[in-house]
Amino acid sequence: MRHRVLSLAMVLALVALGSVLAYQAPLHVHLAVGGDPRTQRREDDAPFLHMMHAAEPAVPAVAEWWQLPGADDPYRWTQPESSLLLPGIGGGRWLVTVRAQGGRPNGTPTSSEWQVGSEHPLVLSLPAAPARRYTLLVPANGTLQLTFRSAPLQVDGDPRALGFVLRDVWVESIDTWQMPDWGQLAWVGLILTALWVWGQSIELRSHWIIALLSGSGIIVVAACALFRLAFALVSPLLAGLILFATVVSVGLAWRWPQHLAWRQAIALTQVALIVRLAGLLHPHAISSDAGFHANNLLRLGLGQVFLTAGLPADAGGGIAPYPVGFYVLALPLQLLVGDNFASRRVLVTVVAAALDSLFCLAIWWWVKQAGFGLRAALFGAACYIGATQAFEALSIGELANVGGQALMLPALIGLFCGASSRQSGWLALMGLTLAICAGLLAHSGVTLGFGLLIGWAWVLAWQQPSTVTTPLRLFVTATGGLGLALMVVYTAPTYLDLIVQRGGQGASGGLAPMQILSDTALALVGLQPPHRRSLVLPFGLVLANLFGLWLLWRSASVEASRLRWLIGAWWASTLTGLVLLLIADQGLRWGLFLYPALCISAGIALDRLAARSVWGRWLASAGIVTIIGQGVWLWIEQIRDYLH
Repeated sequence: MRHRVLSLAMVLALVALGSVLAYQAPLHVHLAVGGDPRTQRREDDAPFLHMMHAAEPAVPAVAEWWQLPGADDPYRWTQPESSLLLPGIGGGRWLVTVRAQGGRPNGTPTSSEWQVGSEHPLVLSLPAAPARRYTLLVPANGTLQLTFRSAPLQVDGDPRALGFVLRDVWVESIDTWQMPDWGQLAWVGLILTALWVWGQSIELRSHWIIALLSGSGIIVVAACALFRLAFALVSPLLAGLILFATVVSVGLAWRWPQHLAWRQAIALTQVALIVRLAGLLHPHAISSDAGFHANNLLRLGLGQVFLTAGLPADAGGGIAPYPVGFYVLALPLQLLVGDNFASRRVLVTVVAAALDSLFCLAIWWWVKQAGFGLRAALFGAACYIGATQAFEALSIGELANVGGQALMLPALIGLFCGASSRQSGWLALMGLTLAICAGLLAHSGVTLGFGLLIGWAWVLAWQQPSTVTTPLRLFVTATGGLGLALMVVYTAPTYLDLIVQRGGQGASGGLAPMQILSDTALALVGLQPPHRRSLVLPFGLVLANLFGLWLLWRSASVEASRLRWLIGAWWASTLTGLVLLLIADQGLRWGLFLYPALCISAGIALDRLAARSVWGRWLASAGIVTIIGQGVWLWIEQIRDYLH
């Protein structure tokens, strides 16, 4: 233990030294307030401007804001008291240039006080027009903060309290030696220490812990040098998430010291959740649909069980039923948060991310129970940490789809365990029936894919031993689950009327068969994103998956036949669902639906590679790092670019 503590101290010292040196990298910050018409990006300034109004010019119905009149010089109105806050920028003196104007319609100047910390405020008189540049020498103690207090302006027809018009901010250091943000380095130290304790709690070998800390330290130093402000925004959140996960892991180690394998699998699931929440809760992240789900959660809480949603034209158009399975899981947790829109929005986001992370644990369990060993199970679970399709859906706000997909897990686990086999009792059959019903009530997209999976499972059941499943028992449970879903939800008068009205509507458009085949093939090998997505499947995952499928089909054990049956139904349902693209441009989210199956077979393949030689272990480790690394990098780009 003493050796491990000394290793931790050495890593912390090296990372601290590297961070101090990283802070010497030149930093020039330009906040294009209101947007940059040259790059057509918007909202990059928002995390650093507090108590300021939305970017202008803006028209809700126009997405191409740079084409609006006056968009060549966008701006934001401040409030009577607003502030500029740049966390983690470093100490020393900074030259801050602000381009602003009073903006009063009657042409009178605006009286404004600009204050740095507790220093005496600078009183300015901002002319109504044109905008002028004001340069200030601002000292910073790790965080740069500039507060604006202005005479309030109230315009007829505008409920906002206005201050002045802010158009641009430039910040650059003038010191030769720049002190780091010691608070930021404290967060980094907390993160690395928590990771060290976490590694001890799951009994990682010393060299793996050192590798983990060293890799994390290199990332931190690079972030301080290249992405200082973006990293500073997320470091407190990241530290809090890792610290919470460490406490949970230590508690599990104390309570169940003999269940190391389960604790390691839970640790991977926690990593997946941290990666998702660090992106979703980053101040730079924007979601287009999360508010929709927050409002649906409120409607369910008020007793509106039969929810509807307007589908886009490429999905058939019109109002359609919207199952509430995901919201039923989230509703009890609303008791733990505030009863307001912001709290509900965070709640549905966190619940969706947590439910999606459960696939890591399920993948680990499936692979291990199929007899492929603990390492194969951990490899498969690790592959899902960087699930690009889940990342993209979560970022967009398709929370009911992502979270609802986890409602398939009870039924899939029941099928794997033989709940429909000859040895199963009536209690197991009833449980599987309820699980199938829950999966069918998850989300419209999930319902379609899951229904096809159950159908293909029945088709393939004729080739399985009776100890795995029997076609008759699976037919009874599937029919019971479908009948229960129809009886409980889809036969409600509210939904029946909608279904009848939609019966005569035709879907708009579709794709040519050869285009569907070529697009799907290219997406499956990671050369382009799945249809209507922007993130690709990791290339290494696809290659490992193909080899893993071959290994799985070669195995003759009964345990492997269970997994082979499940994966076969998964693939068949996904490929069958692509037929929808013949009649509508928006079909099954097949990349999201299939991703867990890809990770299962990829874990088996990487384990076989690692078992061959020392070089095989290095290649397998490199494969895991590549798969996770590509996924996380695409996740960072998604958070950086979506709706910006």
